[in-house]
Amino acid sequence: MTGNVLAARYELIEQLAEGLLFQVYRARDLTRARVVTLKALRAPYAQNRPLLDALQMTLDARKRLRHPNLPELYESDLDSQPPFLVEEFVRGLDLATRIRRTAPFTVPIAVEIMIGVVEGLQAIHAAGLTHGDLRPANVIVGSEWHVWLNGLGMRGVYRAEPGLAAAHEARAAAYTAPELFRGAAPSIASDIYACGVIMFEMIAAALPFTGETPVLTAEAHLNEPIPSLRQRNPATPRTVEGIVTKCLQKDPSMRYATALQLLNDLKAVRDALRFGKTLGWSPIDLPDSRGATSAQSDIFAQKPAQPSAPVVEDEEDEEDIPRWLRTMLRVTGALVVVGLVIGFAAWMALRFVPEDRPVPQVVGKPLEEVNQILRAAELEPEVRLEGYSEQYPPGVVYSVSPPEGRVVRKGSKVYLWVSKGSRFVQVPNVRNLPESRARRELEGMGLVVMDTVEERRDAEIPLGYVIGTVPPAGARMDRSRPVKLIVSIGMGYDTPPTTPESPQPESAQPPREQARLFEVQVDLTDQPDRRIRIEVEDSQGARTVLDESRTGGQVHTIDVEAYGNRVRIRVYVDNELVQEIVK
Repeated sequence: MTGNVLAARYELIEQLAEGLLFQVYRARDLTRARVVTLKALRAPYAQNRPLLDALQMTLDARKRLRHPNLPELYESDLDSQPPFLVEEFVRGLDLATRIRRTAPFTVPIAVEIMIGVVEGLQAIHAAGLTHGDLRPANVIVGSEWHVWLNGLGMRGVYRAEPGLAAAHEARAAAYTAPELFRGAAPSIASDIYACGVIMFEMIAAALPFTGETPVLTAEAHLNEPIPSLRQRNPATPRTVEGIVTKCLQKDPSMRYATALQLLNDLKAVRDALRFGKTLGWSPIDLPDSRGATSAQSDIFAQKPAQPSAPVVEDEEDEEDIPRWLRTMLRVTGALVVVGLVIGFAAWMALRFVPEDRPVPQVVGKPLEEVNQILRAAELEPEVRLEGYSEQYPPGVVYSVSPPEGRVVRKGSKVYLWVSKGSRFVQVPNVRNLPESRARRELEGMGLVVMDTVEERRDAEIPLGYVIGTVPPAGARMDRSRPVKLIVSIGMGYDTPPTTPESPQPESAQPPREQARLFEVQVDLTDQPDRRIRIEVEDSQGARTVLDESRTGGQVHTIDVEAYGNRVRIRVYVDNELVQEIVK
């Protein structure tokens, strides 16, 4: 459907996703001159009247909501073919993808994201609604960790169609509260439970309850005890584990009563992390592994010592043995006992001493082969770090500890450093690609793409497509540096379109535009010879006016001609943007 115009107003630019119920597009509102998210109902459900009625009820409830953590619903038309709804376009990445790529999150980031989630929930609950389908796929995270919640009230819509409901329950089982599996309706408590699952997953990089099938997952939620978050991630403060544990209580009445209570505890954690305060308190009693032992020790410590029975020495026997002989016998007995203990310890040490062996040569070999070599030598391999290496290709071991040849005991751990390849990569050309596809291509090369983009008008590149990148295509850059996308917003709508006029006779043609002269300086002082490229965008379009090597050690002054009232000049040195002039 890309390229079509719905309702004579919404031009479909790019398909973003396809869900159970909707096909999701980035679209341009031709009337309001803005980018929006358009969700078109999939064909199998376009004539399903019970489903459409349930969806209309959900949308009517959503129209009352205005909150920074909830995308605004602009319009819906369920009588159109296909039925569709239009929402505020938000730029970000769903939390499910972020968890898959980067979990476990640090505690401050996980807490910051969860605060945004709960703030959105609080607004929903204050309006007398529940979310009902809270899971990472319905959480969008943008720049500065800003959060938007999608999927509000959609659980009830899915249940209007049995096949759709079954497919949805399979996807949502990992985040569903136990009482919902028993047939209860979504509630504030079930939304709080989903928050606990999501926060556990962000910090532990694993779900608290899993099963090979949705049914087994449901049984785990119903019957298995709440796992310890601190055992999964020891860096978790006790307070954070307590918050997650309280959210995950089987009994809904044992969870937070409101989203506001949960929000207050999360903000207290955020403040403590910012100001270096301790986080030893917990909103719920947590099991203490040393509790019973400590209590027993205290009881034993307080128990008074029993008086020992008096020892009656046989004075007559003592008097029969001379004092010096008694002393010799005691010393000899002590020496014999000490000798027996030392001898037994030495025998045990010799009997059970582990075999020693040298660390094999593994540097420069693929990780899979290294694991086989070390296990064959009865040593335990463990990857300590994946780092960049200019010498070794990806997947190859470039360092080892203890070093090769050192003698270690059987069963010892050998730590490995594995190459991720070169730190530097050449930026690919993603011009004329849709923004989402350009992001996938750049991230597929291991580059980090900034959430924020630079938007520019462009007469040739359609709205929503990529004009270029910073650094530009072809530049060799460090993978740790982020790439910024330059995205087209078309020609804009500052002035209303004018109807074309009939061509004038040659004698009546307006005079040719006068060229404007710009002086561009490129400083190559203390630098070797460099290749300089200058690109111009003006009323005559985009073009390259200079692309040649210039001598280093001096400042080059270059005259550039351009036309029109708005001119943009970009200066590249060795394919890296160093200067941009807008007049």
